[in-house]
Amino acid sequence: MTLTRRGFITTGALAVVASVDPLKAAALSPLPLKNGVDISWLPDVEAAGGHFYTAQGQRIDGIALLKLNGVKIGRIRVFVNPTTANGNLDRAIALAKRLKAHSMEVCVDLHYSDGWADPGAQTTPVEWPTNIGDLQTQVATYTTTTLQKFVKAGVIPQWIQIGNEISNGFLWPLGRITTGTEEEWQSFVALHNAATTSLRQVLPHAKSVIHLDCGADPNRVRWWFTDAMAHGLANFDLVGLSYYCQWQGSLDGLSQALQVVTTELKKPVLIAETAYPWTSQKFGNDVIDTSTAKLAGYPQSPLGQRDYVVYLKNLLRAQPGTLGVGLWWWEGLATRVQTSGSQDLWNGGMANSALVDTSGRALPALKAFNL
Repeated sequence: MTLTRRGFITTGALAVVASVDPLKAAALSPLPLKNGVDISWLPDVEAAGGHFYTAQGQRIDGIALLKLNGVKIGRIRVFVNPTTANGNLDRAIALAKRLKAHSMEVCVDLHYSDGWADPGAQTTPVEWPTNIGDLQTQVATYTTTTLQKFVKAGVIPQWIQIGNEISNGFLWPLGRITTGTEEEWQSFVALHNAATTSLRQVLPHAKSVIHLDCGADPNRVRWWFTDAMAHGLANFDLVGLSYYCQWQGSLDGLSQALQVVTTELKKPVLIAETAYPWTSQKFGNDVIDTSTAKLAGYPQSPLGQRDYVVYLKNLLRAQPGTLGVGLWWWEGLATRVQTSGSQDLWNGGMANSALVDTSGRALPALKAFNL
């Protein structure tokens, strides 16, 4: 996720699988899910004076609030050479230590860029090589060094994302996928495999996540993995899909995309990023546009947001076996912080879609993570 979304390449029509009815999954024995929340902006909220409260109004540490409501994993983004604290490695390690102190698991989201990486921007770090051989070496070295710093700090991440929303590749231009030529796939796979090899050496027990943005496009998910694996993409554990209705589309498309992963690839799958408004109010700088982020049957209200969480959890539980792994919310604690005069001290743009309201109080959707 980043603050803007741009288009991505499309593929020809392919057959799609039938969608799962998540209502039927509600009657199943509740399978435990590894639900998570991205917490990368939490230090900014706290530094601006933001506080958090239980649904009953008791003040509580933000991470403790997540733990209280059954969240198992905290996701933390890492940039290579960021110009601000956002994505900074030292801050990521400090957050990982806080998660560990609350007996929660850590997902490190490596962007392989100096700033935000998404389907419209996967910029190679400024100081990195511009030829494929040297770039492979750099990727391997960076991955090793970065993960070793977590280990040295006494934190062992359980989940690692090799890239963020990489349906169009990463480390552009050398790792970019546009039309999906032989050369493009070979370069992308060489870079991704170099990173994964380093991950396995440093953290042999961590789960490797491939994260795509096309969470409601089953044809694209199928095409991407068919071609990537045909060109040697190897040694990954899970697929993570982003799903935001304003960008990705329908819930039926999400259901079909999940089934491509679990029934055709036979891989575990995460909804690695999602969010949905609890209010239609405009706060300024809004990432989620409430005028377009609408789903029938899910009003933009606290209860509508809760029902959205329940639906996605049931959708994951409807996957075969235990291949539906978990639901990860993007920046669930990133509420707006204001002065007593209603001036913004901090506003990352997620106030309308966080799991807490603008006072920092837990919303019903957060409790639904534990249902």
